[in-house]
Amino acid sequence: MQKIGLFGGTFDPVHHGHLAVGRAALQQLGFATLYFIPASSPPHKPEQLITPFAHRVAMLRLAVQGEPRFVVSDIEGLRSGPSYTIDTLLQFRRDLGPEADFYFIIGLDAFADLTSWKRYEELLRRTSFVVIARPSHGCRTVAQVVAESFPGYQQEAEGIWGRQGSNRIYALEMEPVPVSSSLIRDRLRQGEPIDDLSPAGVVDYLQRHRLFPAAEKKGGEI
Repeated sequence: MQKIGLFGGTFDPVHHGHLAVGRAALQQLGFATLYFIPASSPPHKPEQLITPFAHRVAMLRLAVQGEPRFVVSDIEGLRSGPSYTIDTLLQFRRDLGPEADFYFIIGLDAFADLTSWKRYEELLRRTSFVVIARPSHGCRTVAQVVAESFPGYQQEAEGIWGRQGSNRIYALEMEPVPVSSSLIRDRLRQGEPIDDLSPAGVVDYLQRHRLFPAAEKKGGEI
């Protein structure tokens, strides 16, 4: 079996924190390949305005240059309608075959909401989940979310839970990276530098395409 990581999100835009998660997952779980999968139409963010898909894919490809086990997939941009994870996972299974062993990387906040996802029980059967431990999320831990929302799972080892008929849940422990996509967007709109938040190629792309332009100051302002 070949261990394959799947890391979904809006990546609007991609930043150093996303890459740090990918590197930690590679180190701790030993993936042969980790796919970054930008959502085309996130079903849980129907009202949120997001950057066009092609821009987000282009920035991701710039960000992963020099990382041979990181691959950017545009699979969700090839479908119409909401970008449901179960549909993406089934397509990866068709593309990569029965020898692929899937691990879906997810933040603790999204994992706590997993029971609202389309066919979530099937997801638990078809892929393991790698949960980014974020203690700041309501002060809850991965262990608490598993106990509260996923009955039948038993702890098998430190940071690993299993349940008969389902794949495992893993807690991904890593040093927090103080950056977010919203912070980047806010800084750009305020005309502040973002060089420390995202790879240089992404910073240049954002500035060249003016994706989050700073508001022009009115005459007379200092």
